[in-house]
Amino acid sequence: MAWLCDTRERDLIPKLPSISTRNLPVGDIWIGLSGENVAPGGIVAERKTVADLEASILDGRYREQKARLLTYCQQVGARPLYIIEGQLDRITGKFTEDVLRKFLNRLQLRYGVAVIQTDSLDSTASLCRVLLEQWQKDPTTFQPEDGAQKEYSHTVSVSKRANREDPKAFACLVLQQCPGVSAPIASALIEAFHSLEDTMKASESEMANVKITEKRRVGPAVAKRLYNLLHPYK
Repeated sequence: MAWLCDTRERDLIPKLPSISTRNLPVGDIWIGLSGENVAPGGIVAERKTVADLEASILDGRYREQKARLLTYCQQVGARPLYIIEGQLDRITGKFTEDVLRKFLNRLQLRYGVAVIQTDSLDSTASLCRVLLEQWQKDPTTFQPEDGAQKEYSHTVSVSKRANREDPKAFACLVLQQCPGVSAPIASALIEAFHSLEDTMKASESEMANVKITEKRRVGPAVAKRLYNLLHPYK
């Protein structure tokens, strides 16, 4: 088994006869598997028609789905992908093409999520087959180059040198070593508990309840992971 499709993708599944199906916890299509999870360098794809994309933005699902996608991919080393099916400049709909484009630009440039647009369901199926072929030929084909990793490490190193006298910056960098703890989450935790030492003293529920924005909190999953890393022998 090399790929999986969520059981709710009833229109796509018949287009991919060899794909296995399962109720996936995140994403709609998994390409490149290792046991029950996506392999490092595999793909977790969200498939959305343009109408689906607009609806998810309007009802708030877009933000929640994006957060779960990023968290899972960070945990397993997978590559996040949005497949957008259809044309952004459609006549119907509440959002203009420019508004939708801004969401997709931010998704790519701020969050590092690849976005591929397809014309139709058949085109999406064809894309999935090509991605699977690429992964099967070379399971590392979608992993970042070593140079990119070195560049990131260099950036962190420069940041550490520039902020070595700033306890808050140091504390945020430490917390971000936990999978799922982004810079905004780390900053919110330090703002709430004032120091790295006091953050380590906080309970799991206290961490989970820390506000990142007016509508978003750290949440139990990230809080549990961070608490267990900070208290490995409890």
